[in-house]
Amino acid sequence: MILGTQYQSATFAFVLMALLQPSPGWSQGTTVKSDLYLQSSTAPDLKLHIRERLPANTKPAEIEQAVLFVHGATFGGDTFDLELPGYDWMTQIAERGMAAYYVDVRGYGHSTRPPAASDQPFARAEEVVADIGDTVDFIRERTGADKVNLIGWSWGATITGMYTAANNDKVDRLVLYAPLYSNEEPEWVAQMSVPGDLDQMKDVGAYRTVNAEKVAGIWEDQIIPADKAAWREEKVFNTWFDTLLTAEPAGADVVRAPNGVLVDEWEMRHARPVYDASRIKVPTLVIRGDADKESRLEDALGVFEKLGSEDKLYVEIGDATHFVCLEKRAPELIEQVQAFLER
Repeated sequence: MILGTQYQSATFAFVLMALLQPSPGWSQGTTVKSDLYLQSSTAPDLKLHIRERLPANTKPAEIEQAVLFVHGATFGGDTFDLELPGYDWMTQIAERGMAAYYVDVRGYGHSTRPPAASDQPFARAEEVVADIGDTVDFIRERTGADKVNLIGWSWGATITGMYTAANNDKVDRLVLYAPLYSNEEPEWVAQMSVPGDLDQMKDVGAYRTVNAEKVAGIWEDQIIPADKAAWREEKVFNTWFDTLLTAEPAGADVVRAPNGVLVDEWEMRHARPVYDASRIKVPTLVIRGDADKESRLEDALGVFEKLGSEDKLYVEIGDATHFVCLEKRAPELIEQVQAFLER
């Protein structure tokens, strides 16, 4: 399903904490991968991990198009940079001559994981949006790009939407992949361990963990019919989860994530959006899998209709779930997004 409306539209100071030596890209030497650490502008003890992937034999300042990926509620940015043919999204973007980046926002992935000094959930969208601002300004300073393209997955779409609503002048195009925005979902509320009012959300704690078995169950619950081999490759799932574990302490078999997102979700699933999508004026693509139970049709169409952009497109990928970037329909997702970025 594709819906669209198209109209003809009429000195950042940062500290780069560590720069690892770039290693040759795995894909026949066509790209170069680097891991960077950026000091947060709002938290003195916070270092943000940024993955950079560039076309081989190219300096960042020579590249005029840059793309920043922002992960969702649980899994860090490694999702976008798997070294598996067909699922190597950042590599494919770099091979098209763009600079590709992901950032692990505070508390996630390879970025600083603040200690759970209290049981309060932390890292809500209104807090981590500063991490997107720092990263966008860094990319603009580092490359030849005046504006940055943003791709947010799930809760990452919430963060990138919130950032864009306040910074249209720094964003070229926005992709909301499997977005959450505003929808009444009593089923989700009933599943919470504290299904009371918002004040009780403080009892969920600072962090939560998930293991591979739990993630597989959530994923497979969305597959129709119940034939996971037809929708995804087991090798991809195992490689992805093993890659995520590289950001955890040695020997860990669970992924840890902050719980601030649960407060955001509480609001959004009570039809209370955490930002105003009507303030987004840049060209925007909303895209999801048709079997997605996290980003429901009503939610995705709701944000699409609310967008203030005169150039917007809605795309639905058939036979795909919330995890379509890791499924056999991933090429369709990547192709649709790339076509939007390049048009």
